[in-house]
Amino acid sequence: MPWLGVRDSVDENEFVKFIEDKLGLKVLKTQKIKVRTRRGWLSFIIVDVLGFVEGYARYVVENFKTEALEGGEHLILGEPSAKLWDEAVKIVFPDGTEEIIPIYTFDGFLDIRLPTDRVEGLKGYITIGGFSYSLPLSFEDLVDIYQRGKIEKVEKAVSIYGLRRVLSEDAILKLSQLKKKRVKVEIDYEGGFVFIMKEQEIVTKSIPDYVIELVRNKEYERAMEVYSKCKPETREEVKRKITEFCHMLEEIGKKDQARELMDFLKNKISHAENQKESLDKQEER
Repeated sequence: MPWLGVRDSVDENEFVKFIEDKLGLKVLKTQKIKVRTRRGWLSFIIVDVLGFVEGYARYVVENFKTEALEGGEHLILGEPSAKLWDEAVKIVFPDGTEEIIPIYTFDGFLDIRLPTDRVEGLKGYITIGGFSYSLPLSFEDLVDIYQRGKIEKVEKAVSIYGLRRVLSEDAILKLSQLKKKRVKVEIDYEGGFVFIMKEQEIVTKSIPDYVIELVRNKEYERAMEVYSKCKPETREEVKRKITEFCHMLEEIGKKDQARELMDFLKNKISHAENQKESLDKQEER
């Protein structure tokens, strides 16, 4: 969307009237941002408009006698066909000099649009499964994305652009409730999945896969703790996944690992369920 902007010392209504009456452009919305120029941080009122804006920043400077900016397709830095480019603005100063500053990075491989470190006040976006999410993502966004089966794109975005540019502080806090060896785990028993955060990396697993990993690491008590809190359908999925994984291990010759998992399934899980059934029958009597 094309932009025109002026220093925030100018009255916003006066600026909007100038754009509509003098430049003949349709104003869609206004907002305020800060841009880091070679002369320091400058605050601007920026306006989304319909129309072609190349060269119009000079008209703004001439009328208001202060810094102005413009942005649009004529200020795309890079080749869009390569699916990776920067979107820039041109700052025009009252003395006639200009500066082009990248303010957004667009990554077509991840469908992500992120503000650069040269701008403040702009939000980023990531499109996943046809839905657009504001960045940084909330924990609720992560749950929604996981349920759509698209969490891998978030993991890649975190690994490339950094944890705090992709996830909100709230999401990071909720992912860090359980700590062990600098690994933070959040389990959604209702949704049936696990978030694992390792420093600047975020990994997701289904609860059955997570239980299998715990058993393989001989963390039997933790595995049973997780299993006991699962919904009945998730418990059935855990047992089915363990059985399938055992068969796979046997096929590739890892019989000792397969036996270990089957022992956990038969001895730990079955024993726990038999105890529960016995208690339930006693209560019925």
